[in-house]
Amino acid sequence: MSWEFPPWYHLTPPEVIEPRLARIGRMCAAAGLDAILLTDAYDVFYATGTSQQGLVLVTAKGEALVLMRRHAGRAAAESPLEVTPISGLTQAAKLIGQALPAEAKLGLCMDVLATSDYLGWQKRLPGVELIDATRPWLELKAVKDAWEVERIAAAGALGARIYAELPRLIEPGITEAELAGEMQRLAMAGGSIDHLRSRSGYHQTYSWHIASGPAGALPSAMDAPFNGWGLSPAFPLGASQQELAPGVPINVDFGVSLEGYQSDQTRTYVIGPAPEMVQRAHGCLEEIEAALIEGLRPGAISGELFDLAGEIAARHGLSDDWLGRGGSKIRFCGHGVGQELGSPPYILQGSPAVVRPGETYALELKIVTDLGPVGLESTVAVEQSGPARNLTPAPSVLTELPA
Repeated sequence: MSWEFPPWYHLTPPEVIEPRLARIGRMCAAAGLDAILLTDAYDVFYATGTSQQGLVLVTAKGEALVLMRRHAGRAAAESPLEVTPISGLTQAAKLIGQALPAEAKLGLCMDVLATSDYLGWQKRLPGVELIDATRPWLELKAVKDAWEVERIAAAGALGARIYAELPRLIEPGITEAELAGEMQRLAMAGGSIDHLRSRSGYHQTYSWHIASGPAGALPSAMDAPFNGWGLSPAFPLGASQQELAPGVPINVDFGVSLEGYQSDQTRTYVIGPAPEMVQRAHGCLEEIEAALIEGLRPGAISGELFDLAGEIAARHGLSDDWLGRGGSKIRFCGHGVGQELGSPPYILQGSPAVVRPGETYALELKIVTDLGPVGLESTVAVEQSGPARNLTPAPSVLTELPA
C-alpha cells in the first residue's frame, strides 16, 4: 500500500529523530543499561515518529529496533526508521533477545507498564535483568528539542485564539460544561487532539478544567488547589452544570494538544466589575508569573523558585490562600508540559533540582478566595540564557466582561 499523507499530517523528520536516539543511547550508558524497551504509545512516538501499535528497543549505542504489529506498513511510512513487522510479543521477544548481549540489563518505564506486561516480559526474556528506567527516561524527556518547543508554541498560539473568543462565549446562565464544549469545538477545529495525556494519572487529564464561584474552589481527587464539582462522582472535577454568574471569578484552565504536544494555560474572567479581593489575588499572580519567568534560567534551583513565589504571596497577605487552602494546598507551582502533564520538571517545594535549558513548565499559579478560584497559568520554555520564553500569548490579565 502506498501512503500519501495530506499536507496537514506532519511527519517527524529524520534530523529530529536521529539526535533523540543518540540522547537515549547516552542515557542508557549513564544508567548502566544495555538498552531501554519503550512500550507506551507516547514514548514510542518520541523515539520513532509513529505511534502505531508496537514497541521500540533503543540500545546504549543509540541504535533502534522498531517492532510494529498494527499497522506496520503505516508505521514504516510515518517513521524515518526501519520498521520490522511482528505478529505478537513472542516474536518481539525473540528479536529483542537477539539484539541484546548475554545477561543484559534492560530498562523499562514501569510507571506506565502494567504488572501483567512486566511479568510477561520476565517470562519472555529469561536471563535479562529488567530495571525500572522511569526516572532517567522522564528526566531525558523533560528537556525538549527545538521541534518539540515549536509544537508547544503552536499549541499555545491556538490556545490564545480560543481565549480571544471567550468574551463572546461567556454570559450569565451558560453552564461551565457548555463553555467547555464550545472551547473544545474551537480547539478541534484548529487541529487539537481532544485528549491531554497525563503520566500515570489517577484521572486522565482533560482539557476543560473550568471552575467558577465558591463551588469552584471545592477540593477533590486531583492534586490541584481546587477541583469544582465536576459532572458526577465518576468524574468529580472540572466543568460542571453550574451556571456562570456575575461578580464571581471564572477560572478557565484549558489545554491544547497539537501533533502530540500540549500547552497548558489558565485565565480568569468576571462578568461585570471584578470584586476587590479578586483583583488583589490576580495582581499577586501576575507578579509571581513575572518573577518566575525572569527566574527560570539555567542553573536556578527549583525549591528556591517555589520559595520566591511564596514570598510574593506573603507580601500580598495571601499565604493562606496561595495554592489552595488548608489540607488542599499543593507543593508545586510549576509542572512539566510537552507530550504529557504530570511529569518532570517541577517547581517544587524543597526540591534541589537544577533548571536546564530546553525544559518546559506550566506555571500553576492559583489562589482561592471566598468568591471562588483565581488562576493564571502560562507554558514557558527555558532558554540557553536570559528569562524563560512564554509560549502562551494570551494576555496574562484579569478580564472583566459586560454583565
